[in-house]
Amino acid sequence: MRTLLATLNEPDAAVEDRMIAELDAILGQPLRQTATTGEMLFRQDDSIGGIIILLQGQVELFKRINNQEVIFHSQTAGRILGLLALTRLARAFFNCRTVTAVTYLRVTTADLDRALQQSEKLQYAFQTVLMRSMARRSTRLVELQTEVLALNRNLAQERDALARALQELRQAQAMLVESGKMAMLGQLAAGVAHELNNPVAAINRSADFLQEDLLALAAEWPDNGVLCEMLQRALTRKPLSSREQRARRRALAETLGDVDWAERLCAAGIDDAADFERLSADLPGTPDQRIDRLQRYYQIGQALRGTRNCARRIGDLVKSLRSYSRADSGQTAPVDIHEGLEDTLLLFANRLREVQVEKRFGSIPPVAGSTGELNQIWTNLIANALDAMQNRGTLVLVTEPHGNEVVVRIQDSGPGIAPAHRTRIFEVNFSTRQGRVEFGLGMGLFIVRNILARHHGRIDVESEPGRTVFSVCLPVADKHSIPAANKE
Repeated sequence: MRTLLATLNEPDAAVEDRMIAELDAILGQPLRQTATTGEMLFRQDDSIGGIIILLQGQVELFKRINNQEVIFHSQTAGRILGLLALTRLARAFFNCRTVTAVTYLRVTTADLDRALQQSEKLQYAFQTVLMRSMARRSTRLVELQTEVLALNRNLAQERDALARALQELRQAQAMLVESGKMAMLGQLAAGVAHELNNPVAAINRSADFLQEDLLALAAEWPDNGVLCEMLQRALTRKPLSSREQRARRRALAETLGDVDWAERLCAAGIDDAADFERLSADLPGTPDQRIDRLQRYYQIGQALRGTRNCARRIGDLVKSLRSYSRADSGQTAPVDIHEGLEDTLLLFANRLREVQVEKRFGSIPPVAGSTGELNQIWTNLIANALDAMQNRGTLVLVTEPHGNEVVVRIQDSGPGIAPAHRTRIFEVNFSTRQGRVEFGLGMGLFIVRNILARHHGRIDVESEPGRTVFSVCLPVADKHSIPAANKE
């Protein structure tokens, strides 16, 4: 007697043929039907009312998801269609479309039930076909899941690659923006420096001529000696602290017995009664008139000194601007770190009025790099420090050698950087200016890190309330790192 387990070892075709033969014998040869290629045998949610048995040809089972056809079974559809609907006595789960011309027969649920009750052979064959069909579809589902996992892995790799490409694009965009900004800044700085250079030189020459002419004119005056001495005193006198000025003024007032005279004489650079008597001995007029004359001589010298100091100051600023307008050819050259720091401090002079600047410069060799780009580093870091301190506090600049590197530390006495921000301050477009912490330039530190990467340098940060230190390490310039064209 044939059993269910015995049929499991038979080929699919033999089991299916025996099932069809049993159905024909019991149901009296049901009508065979045909369909052409691309014809729908049933649609999703149709009521099949039984099963369809393929005698010849091939079909595919698919569903429409988001207006797109997704094929689930083609090679694995099998010869029995409508099994899912039959097992649940429900409507069709898939759409069924012919891939080739097919021949098939329809067996209603009632006819199938009657045939199974009458034939034990049919029961075994049908159960075997049913299990094998389900096994094929389960196998196909596993294959589909494996394909999905593989696609997900590929998508994850492509996503990561796109993320890296996007980050590189952002970095390239940021550098292009910064290059454009620095190129424009360089042009403006070069123009300003050029326009200021000639007037400053003229002011210096005029100040020299004015001093010479004053001394020449003084030679014709009766009190030319006093005029020359007062001019020279105003030009060379070292500035005194407010405390020392008050002390000398009190001492002179006690000697002269007149506070007003003492104040006027100290303003003229005279803080000794004997000195006043010597200088005014040959001057005509009353003591008040002689003091007025000495004051005028001294003020002329002060004005001349102020003119020369201002011209020198403007000249220093022009020199600093030139360091930003140098065209960088992409080649490295020996760069003086101290000169770059001094130039940068000059540019921030208007923000340093309430800042105590401590310069602890060590004996360091030049570094290999681009002057303009390195000055961008000092500009961004010092600007950050001043922002953090709100332009009042202590700014410390430290330089020291460290092996084959030069270390530059820029320290401020601001509130510090929050730990949550410390790991993000070098990210592009990250800024805390919109929050409570007034720190960050958005792209400044990102650009600093990129410049250092091109110079084979690095940057570290330590921060706590009242003390934030950015440490920049740059390689020392040597004969191997400087192209011959750049050596002097």
